[in-house]
Amino acid sequence: MTMTSRRPDKPPPAVPPDPSDHDLWDALRRCEPAALGELFSRYSGVVHAYAVRHTGSYGSADDAVQATFITAWRQFTRSDPGPLVHDTARAWLLAIARNELRNTTRARRRLAQFVSRQPMPLNHPDHAETVAARVDSEKQIQAIRAALKRLPAHERETVELVYWAELPLAEAAAVLGVAEGTVKARLSRARRRLPALLDQTGPEEAR
Repeated sequence: MTMTSRRPDKPPPAVPPDPSDHDLWDALRRCEPAALGELFSRYSGVVHAYAVRHTGSYGSADDAVQATFITAWRQFTRSDPGPLVHDTARAWLLAIARNELRNTTRARRRLAQFVSRQPMPLNHPDHAETVAARVDSEKQIQAIRAALKRLPAHERETVELVYWAELPLAEAAAVLGVAEGTVKARLSRARRRLPALLDQTGPEEAR
């Protein structure tokens, strides 16, 4: 019986690891748009969820996501922001989203003030939501937001970042521009207040 040598199978080609957020950040510093696309794939859902819970509106959240990533790209094309401070770019993107939502709120307030001074047309279209699941979800979010509105603004923003956006305390502190201990203190106060506030929230407030 003759023995034949068997050539070992070739090992499968090595799959290159996904780039880290630090790699993508460095690519953005070189103004490589593909890196922004990768960050969008990783974090657009996080930004959208944060914006939905902040505004109670999916449409507003869609706009906020678009504005956040446009602003992110502009920041790199205008000036070099330096190296990435945290392990991920999540806190940085949520900080941009927070500013965009504030700007949107101010713009809508000015628009609402303008519209309120105009005569109402006799026949105006009904733009109510047509997707039942989305309406139900928005109603739930609005009910929670109604309770959160009773919190001081700084406590409300802290709850949104830590519990809704699921940021670690250190990243939430970076977004808010405060110390980590301040974030812990705000959360502690909010946890004590919220149960009673949720009980006090009526259906008319959840609109």
